[in-house]
Amino acid sequence: MQISLVNSTSTARKLSALIRKHDKISVAVAWGGITAVAEELLAHSDKFESVLLGVDFSATEAALIDRLVDVPNAFVARNRPGCFHPKIFYFETGQKAEAIVGSANFTRGGLGPNFEVGVHAKGARDNPFFVQVRNQINAYAPLRLTITSVLADSYRRQAKAAAGKSRPKNPILPDDRKGWTRVNSPLATMEWSEFVKFARRDEYHDFKKRMLLIRSIQQILSRTPSFANVSAAEAKGIAGVLGKNEAEAEGLTNLDWGWFGSMGGAGTFAKLIGIKDGALAAALDAIPRRGNVTEIQFNDYIVAFTAAFSNSSRVARLAPATRLLAMKRPDVFVCVNGGNRSGLAKALNFAPTTIKLENYWDRVIEPIRQAPWYTVERPAGRDTELWDARVAMLDAIYYKPTNE
Repeated sequence: MQISLVNSTSTARKLSALIRKHDKISVAVAWGGITAVAEELLAHSDKFESVLLGVDFSATEAALIDRLVDVPNAFVARNRPGCFHPKIFYFETGQKAEAIVGSANFTRGGLGPNFEVGVHAKGARDNPFFVQVRNQINAYAPLRLTITSVLADSYRRQAKAAAGKSRPKNPILPDDRKGWTRVNSPLATMEWSEFVKFARRDEYHDFKKRMLLIRSIQQILSRTPSFANVSAAEAKGIAGVLGKNEAEAEGLTNLDWGWFGSMGGAGTFAKLIGIKDGALAAALDAIPRRGNVTEIQFNDYIVAFTAAFSNSSRVARLAPATRLLAMKRPDVFVCVNGGNRSGLAKALNFAPTTIKLENYWDRVIEPIRQAPWYTVERPAGRDTELWDARVAMLDAIYYKPTNE
């Protein structure tokens, strides 16, 4: 058997030649992209024995997954503990075999500017080394997921949402049945044009007045670095617990403060808001005013929000907690309340009775973060303000009076 070392550029050159030369091709590689070598591989898809691509962290280019839809013996690796990280390229013709095993991924970097090293082996098919290579590739067979158009479409959405994040989660794939139904739910696949149409319709309220309320609350919050510094009446308005008489006394009757989730029935929550509880304010302050909001920050908020009720007999949960979040960051959060719970649940494919504060991020926020209406570039013109409040404005789409 002949053995030689290869770097990134010689790997690219040899792979192209081996793809053309041999009758059978097997690949198991962590990540891939559209390159000249990939185009060569795609042109010889009739030779595929097993081409298995990892998609951990959504690092494989969606364009490559698109090109492999319905290609026989082309797969992505299903989710599992640990990262799918091999780099094996195996070729066979009759009793002859060749393989490249090393550090290079099937990407622009791995086959170009990166500093990579690998081994190119050439010899008889029955050589113990090639037997081991084939056995290793076959060991990955349980991980194979066929690449359908539905999988490719979903992966493209998730990869777009993951772009730019330092360490995105692995994409949800069909083997995760519950997660898969959510990221392919009606709301998670909705386009921006459809979202705008439904939001502006605002069947039970008034779109312009909703936007005025959001704008006014954002202006209040922008004047101070902490929720603790707004006036008592303003805090009640933001929290959705401002009564009619107090609103009149404070000159705040021009807005419908109960929209996006009236919290008048949450007595303990209303009391803490009324006394301007410092712990509750500190909880909301943990959510940044702008930029990305992480799941860690959300979880910190839950802990702090819950702790604010430590001396109370009753603890406010999902609706009050998400009301505050939605008013501070309407571009990230929606208040889940009695009026929209069923609609949101149906649109995201989960039972309305199962949603709670602890799974709100997974059930609601995670699926919509890869939705086309959410990831669309900020538009210019009449819909700019709607885009800035698009998540909170889900209430305009899914709210329905509970007494109907």
